[in-house]
Amino acid sequence: MSTDASKKDDCVELKPSIQHLESSGCETQEERDSLPAPACASDFFPDGGYRAWLNVVAGWLTLFASIGFTNGLSVFQSYYSLTILSAYSPSDIAWIGSIQFWGCFFFGLWAGRLSDKYGPRIPLGIGTCFLVLGIMTASVSTKFYQLILSQGLCIGLGSGLVFPPAVAIQSQWFLKKRGFVVGLVMSGQNLGGVVWPIVVNQLIEYDGISLGWSLRIIGFLQLFLMVIATLLVQARFHDIPQEPLPLKAFATNVHTVLFTLSTVIFFLGIFVPYFFVSSYGMKWGASTGEALYLSSILNAAAFFGCYAWGIAADAWMGHFDTLTLAAFCAAITTFGWIGVRTYTGTVAWSVAYGFMSGGVQALFSPCLSYLAPSPALIATWNGIFLTILSLPVLGTGPIAGRLLSNTQDDNYLPMQLFTGIVAIVGSFLFLATRFAVSRNGGI
Repeated sequence: MSTDASKKDDCVELKPSIQHLESSGCETQEERDSLPAPACASDFFPDGGYRAWLNVVAGWLTLFASIGFTNGLSVFQSYYSLTILSAYSPSDIAWIGSIQFWGCFFFGLWAGRLSDKYGPRIPLGIGTCFLVLGIMTASVSTKFYQLILSQGLCIGLGSGLVFPPAVAIQSQWFLKKRGFVVGLVMSGQNLGGVVWPIVVNQLIEYDGISLGWSLRIIGFLQLFLMVIATLLVQARFHDIPQEPLPLKAFATNVHTVLFTLSTVIFFLGIFVPYFFVSSYGMKWGASTGEALYLSSILNAAAFFGCYAWGIAADAWMGHFDTLTLAAFCAAITTFGWIGVRTYTGTVAWSVAYGFMSGGVQALFSPCLSYLAPSPALIATWNGIFLTILSLPVLGTGPIAGRLLSNTQDDNYLPMQLFTGIVAIVGSFLFLATRFAVSRNGGI
């Protein structure tokens, strides 16, 4: 009796996953049994140890090298508009970054499935090849369509294959520290968004190196970092059943659908400042060099935001409450962008928005992992979610660029209003999701 009671107590931490299995969309017991069943928390989540922390290092390096480079797109948006793509509108140029961002999310379904079936090293290895190939071909591109294919599609494909496994694998190793750990891993993309623009700016503006060689240098650095990450990463589960993709379970899980809708709407605007903060700074008197650093400032603030919001989620507020608060704070800060009229003000606003938006970027994966019907399906659940999330991400840059182009590239108000409105609507939907999960006894 005492042994059974002890095992029951160990399973308390996984109660939410069991409850969500009941509403996962599997109408019959046979369908439910086809999903990998949760086990005791003590069996699944070591919440530390040498191997677990090596996975954190691998995840951080992966996001630094891949999504971190994508987060610095504001540099290329401004640089291309002044040089080789000066004949194109901001909306046209924004397609390069939007396709790259889209790829980071769209290929998540296949990356998550590969990771669940064969371990994370397979998608990381394949993704590394596409990532490096994309940046090397971008280094010799001089036409718009060439940059779309290389810097947009190829780098996006590579990033999309490495991003979901690098983040989702952390939820196989950590439970009580999940918010902090995922926030720590996600901070890699923000520090990358700080470092890569500075590297590009330093190489081009001060060292006189061409854009082509600047990109090649970055490509070799990315290859080195990704090889280390691929060697370090390791799955916790090795015998995951080869079941069909659980699309029906995902699509009929009410909480998952509501959370996905919330994130889709919020992400229509979350990356707009990452695209246009540099050009906005130039409008208010910043030099080209100063404007390029705005992207680094924004990502530096998001870097600290990932840590702070993740710690708050684990220690005090819980993942859903913290995500909702961060979303509302980011939405309010977005509306504050309208009143910024100086370069100094743009710097201060970038710090505030970066910190708030960093919380949303850090916490959506822990919340979604919580809704997965089984810990063994966390990577697949994240992959399906990220593929859906790719749709608003694809439209973010072009929509914002079109709103800007329609006002002679000078009036940012329509773009700022669009960003703020979708953020506040998404925040209220996050709040609705939080109450829906709470009523079900999940949190």
